[in-house]
Amino acid sequence: MAKIERLSTRHVSSDRSLERIVAAARAEPGLWLMIKEREMELRTMRAELERLGAKEGDIDHLFPQRLKPTLSELADDLVSRMFGGCPPDMLAPVQDTLLAAARHDLDASPG
Repeated sequence: MAKIERLSTRHVSSDRSLERIVAAARAEPGLWLMIKEREMELRTMRAELERLGAKEGDIDHLFPQRLKPTLSELADDLVSRMFGGCPPDMLAPVQDTLLAAARHDLDASPG
């Protein structure tokens, strides 16, 4: 099978490509743990925003220290390694899919 050298937005938004990206992330335990940590970070921030009655726009002000590397950096690196590049408009759907998969794993794990 030929390696995909350049990934277009049309290709990444397909369910098959997104499933491949999630499968690749899960295949790297360290990377998958970092993605799940980013989901936990977001849960914590949302809970704190709700507790304070703040808005989503207050995240950077209330949480100046965030986990590094960011989810965006992790997703960009993963997709770039898989497909040779990550178009900027593709990053959000990849991040959303990775977070949804991490959320599913965290919710399914025994408490």
